[in-house]
Amino acid sequence: MADSHYSRLFYSCQHTVTRFFQQRPFVASSILGLGLAAIPVISHIIRSYRGFLALGPGGLPHNFLGWSIQAIGQPFARHDTREPGPFADPRVFYRYAPHGRTSFLDEVPVRRGERPDVPSYVAPQRQMTDHSDASRIEAMKLDLAERAAQHTELLALAPSQLEGPKHQALWIGEAVETPAYLAKSTRGEFAHVHPDGSSHLILSLADAEVATAKGWAERHMLSGVMLPLNYLLIYAPRDKEEFQVWKQFLSAAIAFNTASPQAA
Repeated sequence: MADSHYSRLFYSCQHTVTRFFQQRPFVASSILGLGLAAIPVISHIIRSYRGFLALGPGGLPHNFLGWSIQAIGQPFARHDTREPGPFADPRVFYRYAPHGRTSFLDEVPVRRGERPDVPSYVAPQRQMTDHSDASRIEAMKLDLAERAAQHTELLALAPSQLEGPKHQALWIGEAVETPAYLAKSTRGEFAHVHPDGSSHLILSLADAEVATAKGWAERHMLSGVMLPLNYLLIYAPRDKEEFQVWKQFLSAAIAFNTASPQAA
C-alpha cells in the first residue's frame, strides 16, 4: 500500500511539472536555469564555510554569521598583503609620525623556505601550515606577560578586543598617550598571539617593510582600511632561532607603540 501511495504521488508531481512546462515554458525554463546556475555558487559557499571553520575561533563568531561578516568585508579587503611597497609610500607617513619611519630592529635575516599558507579570509587571519609547537606558543604568551609585568606603566596585559577574551594581548599602558593610529582602530591593543603560533604585531612602517620584504610577515587584509597599515601577521616561529627573531619583532613593536626604546 505504501509503495502504491508513493507511486501515485510521484506521477502526480511529474504530471504537475510537465503541465507547468507546457503552459509556461519561459518561466519554467528560467527557474530551471537559475537553479542550475546556483549549484556552483552553493558549492563554493559550502567549501568556503568549511575552510572558515577550519581556521578555528578568533575575533568573529565561529559560525555561519561569522563567515557572512567576513564575506561582507571582502570587497573592502586588500589582496597585496605580501608586498612591502605600501610601507614606503610618503602619502601615509604622517599617519604614523613621528616614529613611523624609524627602525627599532636589529639586523633580521631572510626567513627560510616558502611562506606559510594563509587563506584569504578577512578574519580571522591564520596560517594553515608551519605551526609552532605548543611549548613555543606558551613561551610566546609568557613573553607578553613578562614584558607587561616589567613595564607596568607603559604596558598592560588584558583580553584581546580583536581576537576575543580568550586571547591575552599587549595594550598601551596608562602612562602612555595612545597614538592616534591605535586610538582610532584597535583602541590601544598592538600585540597578541594566536593558537597556531602566528601573531599580530604593529610595527613601525620601516620595520614592517623589512619584516614583509624578508618573508617574516604579511599585512592583514584590512590593514590600511579599518586597521593600521602596519598591522602585521608575523608567521609562527618554527624553531629556537625563529623564536629569537619573533622576540625582536615584539621588542620593536613595544618600542614603536610606546615611543620608549627602553621598554623593549
